Amino acid sequence: MLLRSPSLVLLAVVFTVGTALLVSASALAITSIEGFWLTPWLTSRASQMNAVVIFAGVLFWGWLWGVWGLLLGIPIIMAIKAVCDHVEDLKPVGELLGK
Repeated sequence: MLLRSPSLVLLAVVFTVGTALLVSASALAITSIEGFWLTPWLTSRASQMNAVVIFAGVLFWGWLWGVWGLLLGIPIIMAIKAVCDHVEDLKPVGELLGK
């Protein structure tokens, strides 16, 4: 299938560049809100972790390992928090990672 982008499909059907750009901007805005705000917030609520820590951890692990870091970043941070919560000397770090 040659036309994969919603904007290209819309441009092929409607034939107006303005409408295609509006759809592209809307899709970019929705994806950005979901990726930068909604997903870290929901993940932090589910795992009882700070949303800033999750966002920074995903950025760090994504930078370090690429796509694999993006997929494994949150489980790695959750494992670090679990260890910190159970080791007496590391409890302050666990509290920093938590809410």
